[in-house]
Amino acid sequence: MSWPYRIKFPTPEEKIQSRILLDRYGLYAQLSIFIPIILYNVYRLAIWVYSERQRSKVDYNALPSSPTSKKRRASRSAEWKRKTRSVVWWLGGEVAPGRGERGQWIMAGAWGAWLGFLCVHRTGDDYFHITKRFGIVAASQFPAHYALSMKSLYSPLSVLFGSSHEQLNTWHRISGRVIWTLLACHASWYVNGWIQIGVLYMKVTTPIIIYGILSFWLINLLIITSLPIVRRWSYRVFFIIHLFVAIAIIPLLFFHATALRIYILEAFALFIIDLGIRKSNTVKAFAIIKPVPETSLVEVTIPITPSKISQFQYAPGQHVYLSIPPSSVPKSTGYNRHLYELLYNPFTVASVSETPSPQITLTMRTLNGPTTSALSSLSHLSKAHPPLNIEGPYGTSRKFPNLAEKFDRVLLVAGGVGATFTLPIYRAVKQDMESEGRIGSHVKMIWVMRDAAESSWALSSSSSTQNENSELKTESNPGIELYITSPRASSSTSTSSPGEPGSVEMHNLASQSSNTKYSRPDLRAIVDGTFCQGLEEKVAVLVCGPTGMARELREHVGEWVEKGREVWWHDEGFGW
Repeated sequence: MSWPYRIKFPTPEEKIQSRILLDRYGLYAQLSIFIPIILYNVYRLAIWVYSERQRSKVDYNALPSSPTSKKRRASRSAEWKRKTRSVVWWLGGEVAPGRGERGQWIMAGAWGAWLGFLCVHRTGDDYFHITKRFGIVAASQFPAHYALSMKSLYSPLSVLFGSSHEQLNTWHRISGRVIWTLLACHASWYVNGWIQIGVLYMKVTTPIIIYGILSFWLINLLIITSLPIVRRWSYRVFFIIHLFVAIAIIPLLFFHATALRIYILEAFALFIIDLGIRKSNTVKAFAIIKPVPETSLVEVTIPITPSKISQFQYAPGQHVYLSIPPSSVPKSTGYNRHLYELLYNPFTVASVSETPSPQITLTMRTLNGPTTSALSSLSHLSKAHPPLNIEGPYGTSRKFPNLAEKFDRVLLVAGGVGATFTLPIYRAVKQDMESEGRIGSHVKMIWVMRDAAESSWALSSSSSTQNENSELKTESNPGIELYITSPRASSSTSTSSPGEPGSVEMHNLASQSSNTKYSRPDLRAIVDGTFCQGLEEKVAVLVCGPTGMARELREHVGEWVEKGREVWWHDEGFGW
């Protein structure tokens, strides 16, 4: 099949008709965002209606071994549910390690195919028309792309999808790749056409073309620095370039083509609105920063206004974005102070306290980055109470179902400081279960760490959120199991004396042999032990830790999903 397009020099009438088609299909592409919104909300409504109808049919909870339960499990509807759960679980799995979920790839392919159809439909054989069509369809996606990046709780897409910023951010990255693909076709085909007719030099020296070329290469730079390998190497490089490019391409594309201006202005308006809302949700407070003894952890306690305490208490496991004003940065960090004006790092809220005054506590591991390096330096200055900027709270936990009400068992697994996410949820779920008269042991938390000293921060956060008789001691919380992976942890803990620093913490958390093990956890055994308790129990599994641990845990949980068990899964993950 030969290439169907040829370079033409249209008449004035043909130019007008081409312009009408370009604007029309650009609008079609932009309005297409409502297709997934409508479909998703219809799906949510159907699930809700089905759940309500099923709930009304249940007269009593039969024993799993009873004839009624056996008949229910063997029914067609039960088999359909099992298959549906298996398919949904499969879609949530990775295509390859670190390459994204299958469902995301399928949706990205479907969305890309739809936009590709809009790029070629009714283009005739005009080479430059299809080239322009790819450009305007790509530009029409910028407003939705910027909306997907909005962190505000009042983001239009967050409200319409009932999702958090963290959930939408995945689709922001997918949208970016689709837009880049369309723009790559637009740019490369234009260059090819100019070479064919011998006007390449004349075109690339024209201002409006220069604006387009600069925009495209800035987007290439953004794509490169968004790669996981770059983000792991330097998150601040990714963040600063991302912010710079997002702002810089707005005027460049605005002057590149008149037809794009409406889309660029819409994207810019969303950017400004989000920035304004985030600024209004940011508070400055004088923090108390102290190191956690014998660890590389730092604990930051920040007072908050009484009016904001309810936002932090709304859901456990939320996070804030922390930034350090240049005036608070110690000279010992070695970084330019003005760099900190562009740095906003997410940290999970480890605890929220109303007494003696409203405050939140963040616990973080100090790495080589500028933010944690500065906080580490400040933690060793006993009289320092630097002002810090706190934006939030945010987090997927705001959209969680009621874990204690909806599920029979809850399993939480944390690695290191991932416990700042799981521990508040563990406390909340256990309290809810006990208040309903249910057995608190139905919620279990596995906490894996390198050194026993890393658990000591949990004592202070426990005492700030609970009463004096409910400290986080393993003997009073059999639902928490500690796994110490460092080979020196056992001997160092056993030889601690009451007079040594940190010995009290070690006595409370790590010296209880019944709940503390000096080995790596057997995740398969832990998962099997959770699911074998009841054949029809609904189980929620939440994990926050290293990628490898979360991947292994999901593999073991998946075996029970294949057996027909109903599972709600959440991987909070480390990093972005």
